[in-house]
Parts: sequence; C-alpha cells; structure tokens
Amino acid sequence: MTYAINPHSSWQALDSAASLEPDPRISGLIREVARHMEAEIKGQLEPLMATLTSEPIYHFWGNGNPMVLQGRDAVAGFYSGMFSTGRQQFEVVVEKVIASPQNVVTEGHVKQVNRGRDLKAMGMTKVGEESIEEDDLWLSDAQLVTVWPADGKSKLVGEDIYFGVNPMQTLRRISKADLPPYYQL
Repeated sequence: MTYAINPHSSWQALDSAASLEPDPRISGLIREVARHMEAEIKGQLEPLMATLTSEPIYHFWGNGNPMVLQGRDAVAGFYSGMFSTGRQQFEVVVEKVIASPQNVVTEGHVKQVNRGRDLKAMGMTKVGEESIEEDDLWLSDAQLVTVWPADGKSKLVGEDIYFGVNPMQTLRRISKADLPPYYQL
C-alpha cells in the first residue's frame, strides 16, 4: 500500500548514495547523516546526539523568523521537546544528495502530519475554506534543502535548514488510513 507519509523511508536515498560513493570519507559522512536522520525520525536522542560535535549549531531559514540553536544542551532540548509530542515522525523525501569531505547537502521535501488540535492551538481555524476539527489530520509537504557541515572526524557540526515555503501553506486533509501501521498519533 502507498501511504501519504512513510517516515521510515527517509534515509534510504542516503544509504543508496553512500553505497555508490567511492571516497570513504564522503561515504562515511553520508552514512552519518543517514544515522542522524534515522535516530531523529525514530525519536532516539542518544544515537542522534552521538552523530554531532561537542558544540553543534543549527540554523532554520525560510519559515518566518530565522531560528538558531547553539550548543548540545539547546539541541538536545529541542529534540526532547519534539520527541515528547511525536513531531519527529516526518518523512524527508530526499531527491538529491551532494557531498564533499566537509558537507552533505540534501534536497527534496518534507512531509509532516499535523493534528487538528495542534493547528487550532496555533490559532488556525480553517485551511482554505475547510474548517479544522480537533481530530482532523492534515499533511504538510514543503520543499527542503539541508546543509549538513562536518568536522574532521566526520561528526556533524549541525544543520542549516532552508524551507522553500511555510509548511502550513501546503496543508491537505488526510485520514488514519493514509498512515503506515507504525505511525503513532
């Protein structure tokens, strides 16, 4: 069955790109990004943090005000908050992987399920002409480019994340039947 979102497929393109890369430093870096993405989407904080340097820095661009997270405590706190609400269960559809010894760049789009009650808590009452109900499920699907810089030991320095559009501008209604069996609401 084809689902509207399949988070556990997110790192497959990275695994494939790593297997085709002849340079061991670059293939190892691509694999580190894949490990990071898998741990993030599965909500595994310790393995995720193990992919990062001692002083990571994250930048988020293109979705309103830029946001910066700096340092392990800030990054771990960000992920812990995400994991506590289940918001890590997104799918990154990776269409391009570009890598050098210092960076991996992934391009594609990110899909995420948004519950009606969460949208209402953000002040939204409608998507287009459709009213938002508490138990509704809405899928966002926004262009995403991520630059993953690395240090000399192939640990990720952080992420520079660029959204092509605000994900809330892409919402469409879905149902529980559109979700894979492992997805937890």
